[in-house]
Amino acid sequence: MSLQALKEQALQLSVGDRLTLVSAIIQSLQGASQIENWQYLVPRHHPWRTQLYIKGRKLLASTVWQDMAANQMSPEQAAENWDLPLSAIHEVIRYCESHQELLKLEADEERYRLEVKGVALESKSAA
Repeated sequence: MSLQALKEQALQLSVGDRLTLVSAIIQSLQGASQIENWQYLVPRHHPWRTQLYIKGRKLLASTVWQDMAANQMSPEQAAENWDLPLSAIHEVIRYCESHQELLKLEADEERYRLEVKGVALESKSAA
């Protein structure tokens, strides 16, 4: 079964069942991210998010990675922009590239939680 088919089935679940499923998936992925030894990345307590943060900051690794992509920054530019060592930026890139499924799952969950709260999100299509 494809990932898209599983996603469509999950969307048909009740809100409670969907959150239970997502939490179980995230918890199973959490073990994988903690096995690796990261110098600049650490887990932080969060009710459902398990991706890693920059050590000493309330800054998700994915935030740095997405900012680099959105603003077409080189690793050197990102290091200067975020006031991080270049080696931390390279670690962020390695982590995010190797954990894309987790990052996508958490982004989908965040979007879903915002929609449930009635937060209007930008349309993906250009107007």
